[in-house]
Amino acid sequence: MNTGTRHIRPSPISMTMLLLIGLIVFLLWAALFEIDQTVRAQGQVIPSARTQIIQAADGGVLSHILIHEGQRVVAGERLAVLESDRSNAGYEESRAKVAAIAAALERAQAEAAGRAPKFKEKLKGFPEFGAVQQALYKQRKQSLQEELATLRDSLDMAQEELRMNESLLKTGDTSRLEVMRSKRQVVELQGRINAVNNKYLQEARLEIAKLEEELASSRYKLEERQSVLGHTELTSPVAGVVKYLKINTIGGVLRAGDELMQISPTEGGMVIEIKVNPVDIGQLSPNLPATIKLDAFDYSTYGTLQGVLSYVSADTLTEQEGSSQTITYYRGQVQVDTDKSKANPKLANVPLKPGMTATVDIRTDSRSVLQYLAKPVFKAFGGAMNER
Repeated sequence: MNTGTRHIRPSPISMTMLLLIGLIVFLLWAALFEIDQTVRAQGQVIPSARTQIIQAADGGVLSHILIHEGQRVVAGERLAVLESDRSNAGYEESRAKVAAIAAALERAQAEAAGRAPKFKEKLKGFPEFGAVQQALYKQRKQSLQEELATLRDSLDMAQEELRMNESLLKTGDTSRLEVMRSKRQVVELQGRINAVNNKYLQEARLEIAKLEEELASSRYKLEERQSVLGHTELTSPVAGVVKYLKINTIGGVLRAGDELMQISPTEGGMVIEIKVNPVDIGQLSPNLPATIKLDAFDYSTYGTLQGVLSYVSADTLTEQEGSSQTITYYRGQVQVDTDKSKANPKLANVPLKPGMTATVDIRTDSRSVLQYLAKPVFKAFGGAMNER
């Protein structure tokens, strides 16, 4: 009797149970295991302080270039000098005009107040203007005093004549009409003395008003020319690196607003500026976490950096790409996490340089695998229910 090997076939019920258990396990796993939803955007490393454009505010002739492309500079360091002879001449002319008007104003104010002028306190550097106005003050004062002295002498004589006529009237040697004539002459001379004094003061006050207006206008012009003179020295507003030297010809003529160079800031850190597709903007808001893959370093070897979406523009921007294509996007910024412990050791010490390109994945939400798989079904079902 031969004994053969018996093959036990699984029953259909056992296979069904295994498949059912497998399906249940898969559904449980799909329902519990979550995957991240992300918005992907392309970006570029830029300084957080933005590239600074150095321009010639008022134009001029380039006299000296004190730096070279790629050089590190500190805030306030001189970068270039424009020819300043004409600017300096204009500034000195305005400065002298202000001093001359100030001297005349001090003289007029002294005349109106009845005091001696104080030129030394207000005319440092321009003593000649003080000397001219001091001489004019003395001349006008002397002319006034001489005129008043003549009138006072006449008044004294008129008053003496009046006293004599009043005495003669008592003895009957003169008429009342003669006494009245003498009184009228005294009053007229007193009025002329007051009129001369008032005229002197009135002229001084009118001159003060005129000179104050001229001084204000001249000071404004002086400030304007001082600003132009100050713009002949171009300085760096930030610490950084000279990124681009556009003009390097000594003697070259710059128009107002012409760009001379660019400074890439080295302080304040770097951010990733991204361009977000308008269809994705509804999912984004500030403070969402982001994963950064630098295109210069293979992320499968060097890993990624972490960051946070810090800014999204309020409106779209339009940019020309190529000869005819126009792209529309939202501008965003991703702040790179400076905690090196969160980055791959190979990437942690790599310095970010302006201009590096990157791919940024912004985590907007998470959902289960089951939701992910069921989405097309629900979407198709919803569309079918809405068909006419």
